[in-house]
Amino acid sequence: MRRTPGPWHRRAAALGVTALVVAGAGVLGGGPALARTADSAAVDFPTHCVPPPIAGIPPIDGPTTAEIAVDNAAPKVGDTVTVTYTVVEPAASNPVDLALPADIMTPTGKVVVAGAQSAEVTVAGPRKNEPVPGKGAFPSFSMTGTFTVTAPGEITLSPGDYNIHTSYLMELDTPCTVTDPPAPVSRTIVATEGGGQTPDGSQRLTASVRAGTLSMVQDGDGVEMSAVDFGRGGASRGSLRTVTVEDYRGGPAGWSLTGRVTDFQGPGDARIGAGALRWTPVCATKPGSPSTCAAGSAGAVGSAGATLASTPDGASTGGEFRVDARLALDVPAYTATGAYSGVLTLTLT
Repeated sequence: MRRTPGPWHRRAAALGVTALVVAGAGVLGGGPALARTADSAAVDFPTHCVPPPIAGIPPIDGPTTAEIAVDNAAPKVGDTVTVTYTVVEPAASNPVDLALPADIMTPTGKVVVAGAQSAEVTVAGPRKNEPVPGKGAFPSFSMTGTFTVTAPGEITLSPGDYNIHTSYLMELDTPCTVTDPPAPVSRTIVATEGGGQTPDGSQRLTASVRAGTLSMVQDGDGVEMSAVDFGRGGASRGSLRTVTVEDYRGGPAGWSLTGRVTDFQGPGDARIGAGALRWTPVCATKPGSPSTCAAGSAGAVGSAGATLASTPDGASTGGEFRVDARLALDVPAYTATGAYSGVLTLTLT
């Protein structure tokens, strides 16, 4: 049995760790890859995959089979080439009886460029995968990215390190690195001068656009809810501190911002259950952003969590987004008097 697993966790219970970890290294049914050509070859290379420490599973070493495809095999200097990194057979299969649900995994990786120019191209895939049965094989997954041709000549493309982010019961990453880099060349392209030779007295100017990251910033970490009268109960209301999401990756993947809350602990053993917290999300997109933000559904948050906002996958994604929510905690009429507090954890994937 080939093996590998999937971190990035802010706050999580240990429930389901094993299932997540073994899911790691390749459960993605990614977006469509570019057409395979005679010049594109699947290659095998050894990989070293490190499960999250919380899983208690040692590193896993095994072969990965991958292939690189391009949208333009004969570019000119200055052209932008789209590359698709497909992990045909990851270094893992599901070793447990627990089935894994669909659309819980998001892959990222690197394509190594060498030859006439040198670079590492960041690639990313959508959060998409078919369900994986217990003891079943992981399907392949694809990631895409772009680079600008800066020099004429033969350019080689090799698969690099990759990572699987898993969003199921908790947030986990499993990074898989090439054991003896670089991996074998999967695709070779030949670039030519863009417009012939640069005339005497002229200079060719070449610029590139660098991919950034997906991040969020919270406008504070405390929310004061309104008081509720003993014997009457009702909704204790407040407003989520504004969250600004910045997506500067420049790839095809959208994002999802989810939240989960703990029980509200009061004096002594008194508590209000996590399911009593409801929210009504609101999301605004900054003008000019390629993506459009959609607010999650109004309803209970609970310990299982709910979606606050998201953007879909697409040919071109990214932008800045402002996320808010109105909060209401349903307090039973004869709840013990005193202060109650719970922790709302937000996770961006």
